[in-house]
Amino acid sequence: MSESLRDLRKASEKTLAEVARALHVSVRTVARYEDGTRRINIDQVIPLARLYRVSAEDIIAAQAISVAIRKSE
Repeated sequence: MSESLRDLRKASEKTLAEVARALHVSVRTVARYEDGTRRINIDQVIPLARLYRVSAEDIIAAQAISVAIRKSE
C-alpha cells in the first residue's frame, strides 16, 4: 500500500473535522498530519486505524509517505 494519510482519509469518506473529533485534536492538527509537518502521536495510531478501517502498520506507512511527500516539495 502506498497511500498517504490524506488518501486513507478520503478512501474512508471522512472529513478533516470528523477525524479531528474522533482523535480529540484540532482540524489544523489533522491537516498537519496529512501534509507531513506533524507526526501522529503513537497513542493515536490505533484509533486512526480503526476509523479508517486499516491496520496500524498502514497508518505508520502512510505517515512516512506523507512526510516523504512534504520533503520532496
